[in-house]
Amino acid sequence: MSEAKPAGVSLITTANVLTYSRLILLPFVIVGVATARGWLAVAAMVVLWITDLLDGRVARRLGQASAFGKALDSTVDFVLIYCLFITFYAAGRLVTYQFAFLYLGMITTLTLQLALTAAGRGDEVVSGPLAKLTGALQYAFLLFLVALEVMPKTRTLSLATTIFFALLALAIVLSSIQCVAKVRGLACAARSG
Repeated sequence: MSEAKPAGVSLITTANVLTYSRLILLPFVIVGVATARGWLAVAAMVVLWITDLLDGRVARRLGQASAFGKALDSTVDFVLIYCLFITFYAAGRLVTYQFAFLYLGMITTLTLQLALTAAGRGDEVVSGPLAKLTGALQYAFLLFLVALEVMPKTRTLSLATTIFFALLALAIVLSSIQCVAKVRGLACAARSG
């Protein structure tokens, strides 16, 4: 037997379509970066960013806010951020140590989400002030990297990139430590419960 969908919950809403559209726009950013067509990457990223700004507002305004929409938004952002970091690394725009820090952020976030799911709390999205700051910095760094695709290479921009990345790397390390502590706490709770 199939489970009935709760009354009043619609998966296809204006807000969810806006969220999902980011996955449709993602290949345009990837192709723009991979083929050195900066204008394509920038144009797609701008539209992608606008949909990210609008989806939550539209959901609240139209009464479409839901646990599914929140999980969809979080999942799409996760996929988008790390697909683009992989693209920038593969295209030679990030060096290995930068990618290693970014990958650490991905692994710890994913591990915590899986631990929450295993603990029966899978509906919780990895959150908290440090996680939100790290996510915001990652997104902002991506926007910055995409903008660099069409900007002239200068020493000032190179220095800004280094400083920006250093702040992001620090946030990733601190957030990763926090994620490890949460996973340990969940494991201890599971053993004692």
